[in-house]
Amino acid sequence: MEKRRLDICIGEWLNDFKRTSVKILTYDRLLISFKLMRDYPIAACPVDRLTSRDIQLYLNDLIKDNYSLSTIRKQYNLITGYWKWAMAQGLVSAPVYMSVNLPRSESFDEESKDILTYSHEEQDLMLSECLKSEKPQCFVAVLMLETGMRIGEALALTWDDILWNRRAIRIHSTLIRMSSKASTYVQESPKSKTSRRTIPLSDRAIEILQKLKLRKTFSKYVFAREKDPSMPYSYSSIEFHIRRLCKDLDIPYRGLHAFRHSFATNCYERGCDVKILSKLLGHADVAITYNIYIHLYGDSLEEMRKVLS
Repeated sequence: MEKRRLDICIGEWLNDFKRTSVKILTYDRLLISFKLMRDYPIAACPVDRLTSRDIQLYLNDLIKDNYSLSTIRKQYNLITGYWKWAMAQGLVSAPVYMSVNLPRSESFDEESKDILTYSHEEQDLMLSECLKSEKPQCFVAVLMLETGMRIGEALALTWDDILWNRRAIRIHSTLIRMSSKASTYVQESPKSKTSRRTIPLSDRAIEILQKLKLRKTFSKYVFAREKDPSMPYSYSSIEFHIRRLCKDLDIPYRGLHAFRHSFATNCYERGCDVKILSKLLGHADVAITYNIYIHLYGDSLEEMRKVLS
């Protein structure tokens, strides 16, 4: 094989083969991993001289530079993905990646992500202010709080997704934010198969949607931009307005995803079973729901005690 740098070969592989064979978001993430790899010595290594030690030293450097285990695994997968393709093409023969040791999760002192929510008082304040202001960007937060949708799912909603007669909403798309190009596009498939779902709408959610319908933007999107109705609002636009709303109400801004977490917490407090909550949230497995909200469901000790009593 011609003596060429690893980054040149992986770059060509990404552009010529992966770009047209994977989802746009997947390709975007591969480009992010590729950009990181090019900052390290392994990028200049000739492919025909690459060894397991070179890959191992690269991963070790990432550990020293305090990258997360998730990032390190993505870098490893980038190299192995290219290498497996190159082996299938007869460009390389030895599977040098097989002797590489990935770091153990125990070696990382990563803090678990806190599940941030808005208190009932904060929710009431924001809901009241949003209904008074009637700003579409604020209505996104209200709809997330009433349905548990992800921000991307809410922004991708079209009027055809509102099932008025059933008082329900159909979720089957999501707005994708491209990191490498700083742009967005609507992906006609949600995060996972189970993310495609139909969920009931509360009275407040119906009220919000009816108010939005009166705007008559002549767009297929529920949350259409004023200046460009052919596109929904961007993530940054929603975040800007919610941050300002929180500041005006003297409420700490806890992120857009906190509305989804607040919805889940509200459902639990109403006695919602974890299996139903999992369906509402569109999780791929009920175990995901339980693991995220284990602080709510606890270890079920008291529930087990009732069975034995």
